Amino acid sequence: MGKIDFHAHYLSPEYVNYLDHYFNGYGDGVATPKWNVEDHLQLMKDFDIDYSVLSISSPHLSAGSKETTVQLAQDVNGFAADVADAHPTKFGFFASLPLPYVDESIKSIDEAVSLHAQGFTLPTNVQGTYIGDDSFDAVMAKLNDVNALVTLHPNAPQPMTSAATDVKVPLMEFFFDTTRTVVNMAQHNIFSKYTNITWLIPHAGALLPIIAQRISVGGKFLNDGDQEPDDMLEVMGHLYFDTAGMVLPYQLPTLLKMTTADKLVYGSDFPYTPNKVVGGLADQLEQTDQLTDQQKQQIFSDTARKLIKLPN
Repeated sequence: MGKIDFHAHYLSPEYVNYLDHYFNGYGDGVATPKWNVEDHLQLMKDFDIDYSVLSISSPHLSAGSKETTVQLAQDVNGFAADVADAHPTKFGFFASLPLPYVDESIKSIDEAVSLHAQGFTLPTNVQGTYIGDDSFDAVMAKLNDVNALVTLHPNAPQPMTSAATDVKVPLMEFFFDTTRTVVNMAQHNIFSKYTNITWLIPHAGALLPIIAQRISVGGKFLNDGDQEPDDMLEVMGHLYFDTAGMVLPYQLPTLLKMTTADKLVYGSDFPYTPNKVVGGLADQLEQTDQLTDQQKQQIFSDTARKLIKLPN
């Protein structure tokens, strides 16, 4: 079954150098994988992926100085734009922003639009400041103005607790940080204030399918603030989710109790997920009897094509 991949990563030379310099070649505890366009195209051919929307993974670009962060954002976005221009029927990209620098991020949004970015990728937190924080309101307003499609990508929480250090960050903390971020956004009314932004949440919503009801119901009688947060159950019905990772047999059916298959898109998480695992996880989705053929078609292709206006 043909697929549109909404959770696919690339590594530009500048980003690899950044990981080497600031993280000794490890991104959130995971060794930097090798990536090039030819290998990515071969993966797509092997597993019937028609089109991939590329984005930078974690860690975010902001470990260095302001100047370094701004330059790196320009470099990685320019690299992705060149790949998309060279292979217009195979690749698009989500642009990265030089957060926490607000004015520079607003400028970067305009630059990304001119590069024909199909959306934007934001880290769950930037050096401990979470998306939803008031300091990023002007960036949210700009994304709202351009009717942006925005995906989140988890980062390690800052600071890391000692209880988290023995488990690889992507295995546990990525799910916690994604969940923490979306709840924080609801607490700060991001979803009701910036209604022109279309949000895409990775890894089938992380722990949100489990905790959304608790936040929604409990928040009604525990909230003692002046401002009513966005209702998490209502928010869940408006979000989009990718299926990167191991979402069957437990996570995806739970998510589908509070949203519909036309709000889901496919994600491989290549190259951080090895080729054989990409194929195995795709096979699970294609062969499961927990989804109808129509739902599979929506997840693998139809919804993604609508989101980025990709012709059939």
